[in-house]
Amino acid sequence: MKCMHTRLPDYYAKVEAAAKKLRPETKFSISGMENVQTAKLASLRCGRIEREIEEVTEDPEIAEIEIKMVPYNPEEAYSVLIKGKRADGSCKKAVLDNMYATVPSVEYYMTDAEEIIDYRTGSRQYDV
Repeated sequence: MKCMHTRLPDYYAKVEAAAKKLRPETKFSISGMENVQTAKLASLRCGRIEREIEEVTEDPEIAEIEIKMVPYNPEEAYSVLIKGKRADGSCKKAVLDNMYATVPSVEYYMTDAEEIIDYRTGSRQYDV
């Protein structure tokens, strides 16, 4: 199982290394998983993402790599946990509820791209 999955911190390090492999001065940012405390990602997919980042940085005009991790399903139910704690840190009361969060799809973040290469499973190439 260990060989099949990459821990989230390792994924961050690998994609940043891929972005800076050809030119160490390349700026890099990743967002979308800030609230995820722990996760494991498919190692094969991580390696594929690394190669795709390297392909993008082969273009000498590219000075910055920006990665956004966007939920695949734009509307998802989340469980909300509200904890009421005492001054000593012990929990007095807990309330559970549901909330739906609507987030923009990945197309929202592509509006300024001149060229789009779509490697997603089951997708077609987008024409820009």
